[in-house]
Amino acid sequence: MDSEINPKYQSTAAVVEQVLKQVLSVVVPGISVASLCSYADSLVSAYTKSVHRKETEIERGASYPATVSVNNIIQNCSPSPSEDTLLQEGDVVKIEVGAHIDGYVASAAHTVVATNHPGVAVEDRRADAISAAYYGSEVAARMIRPGQSPRNLVKALGLVAAGFGCTVAEDTFTCQLDRFVVSGPNTFANRFNPDVPAPDFTFETGEMYTIDCTMSTGSGVARASTLDPAVYQRDVNHQYSLKLRTSRALFSEVCKRYSVFPFLMRDIVDANQSIRAGVPECVKSQLLVPFAVTMDKKAGSVVAQFKLTVMCHYSGPIRVTRALPMASNIRSATMVPETSEIGQILALDCGQVALPDLPRLKTQIQPPAPTQQQQVSSSSAMDTC
Repeated sequence: MDSEINPKYQSTAAVVEQVLKQVLSVVVPGISVASLCSYADSLVSAYTKSVHRKETEIERGASYPATVSVNNIIQNCSPSPSEDTLLQEGDVVKIEVGAHIDGYVASAAHTVVATNHPGVAVEDRRADAISAAYYGSEVAARMIRPGQSPRNLVKALGLVAAGFGCTVAEDTFTCQLDRFVVSGPNTFANRFNPDVPAPDFTFETGEMYTIDCTMSTGSGVARASTLDPAVYQRDVNHQYSLKLRTSRALFSEVCKRYSVFPFLMRDIVDANQSIRAGVPECVKSQLLVPFAVTMDKKAGSVVAQFKLTVMCHYSGPIRVTRALPMASNIRSATMVPETSEIGQILALDCGQVALPDLPRLKTQIQPPAPTQQQQVSSSSAMDTC
């Protein structure tokens, strides 16, 4: 089985798992959200450089910048220092990491509660959202098998969400992967929409997918927050003759540094503030696409996320990224009956690709430390975005 998967997928998945574990280990109240994102991005860069070192010319690094989305924020949050917040006791924290080596992509996400009291059970609506997202991801993974329909996968996610009194969040997808492709032609939305035609295909042997299972205790309807977009991506299929000198300079720098994968705009403009003014024209001309920071429109809602990378194998689904267990202090009152439709899907086998051990980093990257500085609670700040 392992011989049928490109070794670079395995190495990339090992990087994602290691980075996710290290970042999760420092999620405590008082930690800066921006520092967690920066820590994860630094680890991805270092670990992807530590493997396949003989292939010096290949591209490697983040397939998507690390994001840390708190409470009712749905996705794409990598705040600038001016928009940074500190995690507060009880915050629901979603961490997403994506990497690639030579264009072979793997990504994963996990949700935990920031707390100084890990022995205290979380039994409220936070537990429902986290449990729904976790079991939803487990169900979806088991449905990536030859001949299965995405329609049935979307239906199953809806059943899981309803069972925990939650909804599937808007603008979350199961994305088909290929080399240097993070959203292939068989990508589909995980939330059922009666106004959009259901995907009309079946999974086939050899296909690779990332499943972004994001659940909300609110409506799941996404709206843009007041946080500025941090993540952008080139539209390599679009051409336009830019008018402004600053726009041309900005886009030239983007093309030099990035190929097809999303990137952090601040990594470009912070080094050269004079080209920041070129961002609006590049976006308006569709040469650059911003990823809006979205949130559930219902104030006070809780959003949880689990994400994994899965291969459709002739013998059944095979995880490429390893599933990290849900935290033991998450205890929803809702159970999944073994005899239910969802329980029967969870009973199906799901394989796991063997992941290689990563070399020890020559230069260790220091994790961020919590601060006692008092800031506005991230929960209240996010709810007013």
